[in-house]
Amino acid sequence: MSKHGKRSKVWRIIGLVVGIIVLIWLIIFLFPVTENTDLHKFDRGRPLVIAHGGGNHLAPSNTLAAFTNAHALGVDVLEFDIHMTKDGYLVSIHDPTVDRTTNGTGKVNDMTLEEVQALDAGMNFKDLNGEYSYRGQGVYIPTVDEIFSTIDDPDMLYTIEIKDSNDPELYQEMSEKLWELIQEYSLEENVIIAAFDHSIIDMVLEASDGDALVSGGRDEITKFVVFHKLFLNSLYQQHVHALQIPTEDSNINLVDKKLIRGAHNRGMDVHYWTINDPETMEELIELGADGIMTDRPDLIIELLEK
Repeated sequence: MSKHGKRSKVWRIIGLVVGIIVLIWLIIFLFPVTENTDLHKFDRGRPLVIAHGGGNHLAPSNTLAAFTNAHALGVDVLEFDIHMTKDGYLVSIHDPTVDRTTNGTGKVNDMTLEEVQALDAGMNFKDLNGEYSYRGQGVYIPTVDEIFSTIDDPDMLYTIEIKDSNDPELYQEMSEKLWELIQEYSLEENVIIAAFDHSIIDMVLEASDGDALVSGGRDEITKFVVFHKLFLNSLYQQHVHALQIPTEDSNINLVDKKLIRGAHNRGMDVHYWTINDPETMEELIELGADGIMTDRPDLIIELLEK
């Protein structure tokens, strides 16, 4: 066979392979996406107002002062983060240490509940006027138990993030204890459990026998976005109830009506974080986002009332 003939044969094979790949892609792309109606949706007929840390710009983050203030404002969802104390209590605090938000120092995992709650959690908070208005007012780091019992509202929804800055050996115990508290207060349909590390979500699902409502971890979100951008939604199989995402990630725009629709087709809600400017809030409202997480829930409530 001549060199020309060999080259022609190679190009025919390459063309055949490319054709097969394109055909497979078209079959996948054109295959109808079946909606998953079994997964839970927090539906209020409008974007949920999710108070980040209870509204971090309005009151000390992750405290009862913030949660009661947000509840009084009329938010839909209280969002907070949890770590576990040395003596096994789940407490609401964003950082692995108490250094930034209190007048103490130390890692939460290495402190007892008594030691953690002896600190002033309003010490370093500045209000919108630049005043330390909560300093010395008895604000402390609450337990999850105290949050549930203090709010005591059957309509209140929660997003609780198990922080991946805890000691890794604690995640299984934290998952089990959180699910026990959720059951104790009959909040199984009111709480979405989140974590950046999706292996923690797997532990939550194991602890709850698959009954917990969960948000996808970073790997799960990345997988969904990649499938969406490649128009291969039909290949994505979800096991979570919500995706909590920023407006962009690594310069990829995630404020996308098609992405929201794609998530809905797979039975998932889309919650954006952390949005504090009214312009982006309005854009997300118009796009049909299911929830907007913010440090300024008062601003979103004002926009929705308009």
